[in-house]
Amino acid sequence: MTVSNRALLTAAAVIGFALPLGAQPPPPAGPISILPAQTAPETGAAPQEPSIDVGDLKAPGVDSIGLVDTAAGGFSAQLWRGTDLELLKVLLPQLPRRSPSPALRRLAKNLLLSPGAAPVAAITDAPAATNETLTASQWLLETRAAALASLGDWVEVQALLDLVPADQMTESLKRLRTEANLVTNHVSDACSQTQAALNATPDPYWQKIQVFCQLDINQSSAASLGLALLREQKIEDPAFFWAADVLGGASAPLPAGFTKLEPLHYAMLRKAAATLPANIADVQAKIADPATLGWLAGLPLADDTAAKGDKTPPATRIARRRALEDARLLLAERAVRAGTLNASVLRAAYRSIDTKNPAPPPLTQIKADDVRGRALLYQSALAQTVPTARAEVVALALDLVRADRGETGPDLTVMGPVYADVIGEMEPTSDLVWFAGTAARALLAAGPEDKAALSKAKGWLDLARNMGRTSREAGQIADGLWPIEAMMTESAASRLPPQAVRGWVGSLPPTTPAAVIAAKQGVMLSLLMAVGEPVAVPDWLSAMNGSPVLDNVVILAPQLWNGLTLAAKGNRAGETAAFALVAVGEDSPARAAMPALQHVIESLRLAGRVDDARALAVEAALVLGL
Repeated sequence: MTVSNRALLTAAAVIGFALPLGAQPPPPAGPISILPAQTAPETGAAPQEPSIDVGDLKAPGVDSIGLVDTAAGGFSAQLWRGTDLELLKVLLPQLPRRSPSPALRRLAKNLLLSPGAAPVAAITDAPAATNETLTASQWLLETRAAALASLGDWVEVQALLDLVPADQMTESLKRLRTEANLVTNHVSDACSQTQAALNATPDPYWQKIQVFCQLDINQSSAASLGLALLREQKIEDPAFFWAADVLGGASAPLPAGFTKLEPLHYAMLRKAAATLPANIADVQAKIADPATLGWLAGLPLADDTAAKGDKTPPATRIARRRALEDARLLLAERAVRAGTLNASVLRAAYRSIDTKNPAPPPLTQIKADDVRGRALLYQSALAQTVPTARAEVVALALDLVRADRGETGPDLTVMGPVYADVIGEMEPTSDLVWFAGTAARALLAAGPEDKAALSKAKGWLDLARNMGRTSREAGQIADGLWPIEAMMTESAASRLPPQAVRGWVGSLPPTTPAAVIAAKQGVMLSLLMAVGEPVAVPDWLSAMNGSPVLDNVVILAPQLWNGLTLAAKGNRAGETAAFALVAVGEDSPARAAMPALQHVIESLRLAGRVDDARALAVEAALVLGL
């Protein structure tokens, strides 16, 4: 399946809103493709039985609507075969909406963007979980589109709904289509759809959009009347009335209790060429919606030049400006982590910060929770012209991130892509072999879809491996990278090389406590087992002095653990992926209990999602500091 030409153009419109920060959107290169081609299921996976349906030919229905196929990392058209409809009606709405994991977001997108026939109900004693007026196919399409919208993937929502026949458009789909048009700046289409809806019902939802449409074409009197009527109806939408005030030229703070922008609010702010609200620092920590994070992070800062007659002390204005800058940086970091902002926009935000006034601290004194310190480190890396000096600054920044593991600041899935451009300009040379481990990990954290970063990462891996034959330092670096390389590609060995495991242990700092070594080895071997590498009992021996009980571990609920097991054993790929996503939830996979994460990765692999399993294992290993 491919995306319509219109959808390709909308991507530039969405990315372009962030241009005040200096980011340049890449030109659209073709249909959306979220993952590289999926590897074939392992030999042990039970193949799905072909099916022959007998009956009259029907016109293609909404089941055939999708944007990715198996060649682009999607699921087969039989992804829901064998899954019970009532189970899916319970499971699919529980998919995480705010996953900080790039690997799991790719899995979720591919699941939601793949076409496939809706399953049938088989559990006759189960209560109906959704509106029975919808067909199973309509419910599935609605749920897919709504889940994509909650992830902030409005371009894909629009492209998906552009393919829906008019006679299959439900009320929910019509609303989502209009909202997608608002987000992607197809305002005239949204307004036409709004007028058609108002001809059928005077719903305040459509009345609010009509007010914006009137403001968009400078019908101020009609818009004012519409706003007055909405206020008389006591419509509860403080963010809408705030955005209307901003569109009218007011410099109003965000309303109390603000946590989310809706597509209409965003369209109004874009029309107003709004700047970041003055009180954003007070509320940014409460914002969790992925799209809202990305939209707000793309807003420019207001001009801080003192207005005529403004008697605010300069020190107060400087402090206010710094608070706004910090809030925008934090929003941008969180938006990159949520997948709704490109790392290039965060880089531009880091570059825009004045780190010289007041005098900055020494780079070695920067802490993991210091957002301005992260900007200073990035600027310092860019300022270095000697490769060795640049590598030292980058290593300092990324070592800080790896040690923190996302506890007080962004993890490597955010900072790896940020530094990928800096590292990408450096050549893997022998005098930088000490930097090979840091460079490879950061580039791999950019994700498997970043082919340039992946190619560069392999260059650093090759450097360490090749020099490891004659250099002890290079050998230790290669030994430390070995588990990650093993998770990336399938091994033909009958068991793990014992010398590789010993070499990995030897690559850890000599002062590392035995209990920490045991814990790290447990993580490493668990992830290798999960992706199907031939781990043997002797490989665990040196980890046996670790605690036999895991502390502070959240146990996966039995229904999720066993549901995942049954779905994988039945080779029900879509159901397995849905269970896996729900099982990990909205926290980083690196914070999941290792037995549960191992079970998720194993299940994905057994159900044929081998690339997804390996990508998740590599991501967890990188974030956990392996």
